[in-house]
Formats: sequence, structure tokens, C-alpha cells
Amino acid sequence: MGSTHLRLRYMPIIPVTAGLILPYLATYLDAFLPVPSFEAMRWAGVPVFLGGFILASSSVRLIYTQDQWDEGPTPTGVPRHLVVSGPYRYVRNPMLLGMLLIICGEAIYFRSTGILSYLAAFFVFVNLVMVPSEERKLEERFGDSYLQYKSKIRRWLPTTSPYKNSR
Repeated sequence: MGSTHLRLRYMPIIPVTAGLILPYLATYLDAFLPVPSFEAMRWAGVPVFLGGFILASSSVRLIYTQDQWDEGPTPTGVPRHLVVSGPYRYVRNPMLLGMLLIICGEAIYFRSTGILSYLAAFFVFVNLVMVPSEERKLEERFGDSYLQYKSKIRRWLPTTSPYKNSR
């Protein structure tokens, strides 16, 4: 079992809940909200969903490796190493960006105003609660290395030039 072996003790409860269960429950809001009628655009949700899934999965693979954690990975933990490879070379939060794309793809495919409302609420929650807390922990743990990375790589919009680690 090499260093890229995923620790299986971490059950992906939060991503499954945020990306599948809550969007499904949000479709019940469609009974009260207007549902857009863009049937021809429905299938555009599939590549958005798949792109988000690939982005989130590749990010998870880098963050949740065996050598990154003392005990096991948790959403509230801090990794041992600053990850600046793979999709992290282009965007600071590829895992969350992937989740947002998954939910957006679901909203488009199911033509659901409820899921679209959930997407907006999830985005606000992530920006006001999750990301600031995570960034504080990373600044405390990695100091100038993280601050330099943060100054060059945007939070949500991927950059066209990849991050080059100055080590």
C-alpha cells in the first residue's frame, strides 16, 4: 500500500450529503417554485456534473492520501503537507468547486429551481463558513508557503498559468 492509497476509514458522508441527498431533497421545493422549461438544455447538465465529479475526485485523491494525516482525514483536520499539485495548481478549492459543479449539473439536468436554490445557499455557506475556517488553519500550519500560494491562485476561478512551487 503506497502513499497514494486512500484511507478507507474516512466515509464520504459530507460530499454524498451535500452533492446527492440535499439536492434530491431540494427538488421538493419545485412544487412551490417556478420550474424553468429549457428541455433542450437539459442534457447540458451531464457534462457539467461529470466535470465536477472528475475535478472533485482527483482533488480527493490528492488530499486524502495515507501520508497526509496522523490518524485519518477529517473535514476539520489539517493535512501534513501543502498540496499544490494536480488541480490545486490552477484553483485553490478544486474539491469544493467540483461539488458546486456537480450540484449545478443536477439543477440543469433535473430542471430544478429547488436544486438551484440549494446551490446558491451551499455556495454562500461555503464562502462564509467553510473556506475562511479552512484558510485560517492552512495559514497557521503552512505560513508563508500558503500565503504565497494564496496570492497567486484564485479561490474559485481557475488560472491559466499553473502554480509553480518555489522550493
